Order: sequence, then C-alpha cells, then structure tokens
Amino acid sequence: MAITFNHLNLLASEGSEATSLLTDVLGLESGCRPNFPFKGTWLYQGDQALIHIIESDKQQCSIGHIAFETDMSLQTLTQKLQQAAIKYNVRQVPDSKLIQVFVRAGEVIFELIILDTSSQRDFDVFNQHQELL
Repeated sequence: MAITFNHLNLLASEGSEATSLLTDVLGLESGCRPNFPFKGTWLYQGDQALIHIIESDKQQCSIGHIAFETDMSLQTLTQKLQQAAIKYNVRQVPDSKLIQVFVRAGEVIFELIILDTSSQRDFDVFNQHQELL
C-alpha cells in the first residue's frame, strides 16, 4: 500500500489573510475547481492543486482536512476501516470518478482519495462542506 500527499483544505472567510499570504506572498495561483455546491478556491503550484479553500462565514482560517491519495481499492480500504471500528463517510467529487473517504481522528479529518476506478460506483456528492462526517 502507498499513500501520497494530495492537498490541504482550509476553511477561511472571504478575503482572509490566508488567501493573501498563499497567493500574493507565496505565489500560488487560483485555478480549476470541480463544481461543488459551495464557494471556494483551489490554489495551484504548477499543475498541482496544493491548497483547497472552502469559504466559511464562521472561520477566519482553520484546517478543514488533510488529503492523501491511496492505491488501495475502495473495498480494501473500507474493510480495513470496518475491522478497526473506524467510522468513515464516502463521497464522490462532482463531475469526476474520484472517490473520497473521510475519516475523523480526534480534531483532524483525513480525506483518502481512491484512484482505483475498477470497482467504483456512483456515491453522493456533497450538499455542503459541513457533512464530512
């Protein structure tokens, strides 16, 4: 099994200092983002979307989740989570075949992105960002 860092998700109010820091100071650029039903921005370095920002009226800036890609199949991952008695939530990226498995570990939410499309089926897409778990 292998995992690879994919992105960091931040919850931030519109026009937050975090966005200014990441774009104006560190040089990340706003880019393509799936058609999620909530406001946000994906910030890129080259062709990699490193920071996903979700606009939040309640948060100045906080970590939403940390995302890793995994080469496990969805079936293998969910079996391991069930065996470990770890609760999880499965969602699908809009307009994509990518499957997201969200797991809470204390105050941190991990997004595990499944790249194996051989056994995937359609899952619910987010209605709002608060429904991670």
